[in-house]
Amino acid sequence: MRWLALIWKSLMRSKRRTLLIVGSLILSVFTVAVLQSLLTTLNAVTNNPNSSNRVVVRHKSGLTQMLPRSYEAYLRQQSEVETVCALQWFGGYYQDPRNFFANFASDETTLFQIFREEFGVAGITEAQIKDYIRDGAGCVVGESLAKKNGWKVGDVVPLTGTIFPINPRLTIRLIYKSPKPSDENVLHFHYKVLEEGVPRMKGLCGSFWLRTHRPEDIPRLIERVDRHYANSAYETLAETENAFNLAFVKMLGNIGAIIQGITAAVVVAILIVTGNTMATAIRERTTEIAVFRAMGFSAGRVLVLLLSEGVLLVGAGGCLGLLLANLAAGGVRESLGMAMPFFADFAILPDTVLSCLAGALGVGVLATFVPAYAATRRPITDGLKAIG
Repeated sequence: MRWLALIWKSLMRSKRRTLLIVGSLILSVFTVAVLQSLLTTLNAVTNNPNSSNRVVVRHKSGLTQMLPRSYEAYLRQQSEVETVCALQWFGGYYQDPRNFFANFASDETTLFQIFREEFGVAGITEAQIKDYIRDGAGCVVGESLAKKNGWKVGDVVPLTGTIFPINPRLTIRLIYKSPKPSDENVLHFHYKVLEEGVPRMKGLCGSFWLRTHRPEDIPRLIERVDRHYANSAYETLAETENAFNLAFVKMLGNIGAIIQGITAAVVVAILIVTGNTMATAIRERTTEIAVFRAMGFSAGRVLVLLLSEGVLLVGAGGCLGLLLANLAAGGVRESLGMAMPFFADFAILPDTVLSCLAGALGVGVLATFVPAYAATRRPITDGLKAIG
């Protein structure tokens, strides 16, 4: 207890300096934790293990160009393909344009086979799926989306189209629970609703999603599909689902390099600031250190005392920074999780917490050890000369 009391009194000797050090560490750890978690979240989008045997086929010129739905027959005939689902981003909103979430027109007969992991089909009965398929104006929604809007099975959801000039009124036939929160912020409805409401979409779709029997079949399948439709009026671009998602992430630029660059800059800056501050603080205590040693404290014991102060400071700053980062992560999930579903998974993961704490403690030890070691090796008489 005396040891802790001594450390506490030393830290409170200059409250302003202590608060500035802790404050700068809070800001630094908060920044690093949030940026690294963002990078982890984006990496998870492009490395989804559930999509290892899924392929996306779209128009070679981009997602705004459509493919004939007649392509579906050829895709189904491929020996590697288990099933095919036509899918089109609808882009509607519920009641208010700000209440935006992912919604798709999709082939209701194969939707649950293609995305069986995301829908958690083990918890869905055959009768529920048939009920949805039977109702041409039915829809399925994730549990998080339903809770946010207070929906239940049987409710009518009017969607306002933003891309297509229709406002479908859909009846909820199934609310599913997914292993990942991001997969629950989605609504699907029958593809025929889009085809019947928008004549120009008759016989067309934005993309086909394929599930293959085995992941190793994918390269061969991709090459054959693109070769089959090469030089046609509707050339295709077949790619893995992860590659498809990566194309969206790349629209943000080289986000990985940017985040790593900012992280490195923050670490270097905090190392310089903390090191300089700790060196100044220890230099001002030259006489005190000499008195300690004159009273019988060994150089090693004084060194441990000074290191303890540094570690306690950065430890407090690191923990508070991580606490704020966790609070911010909750805000990001709440505010952006619907419009951009992958943000529903945004969290400060244990690996990030441990890395930030280890980094903060490393900065504390490194910034304190050098000036503390030099101070404790200084002759006692030199330190005492500074008295008076």
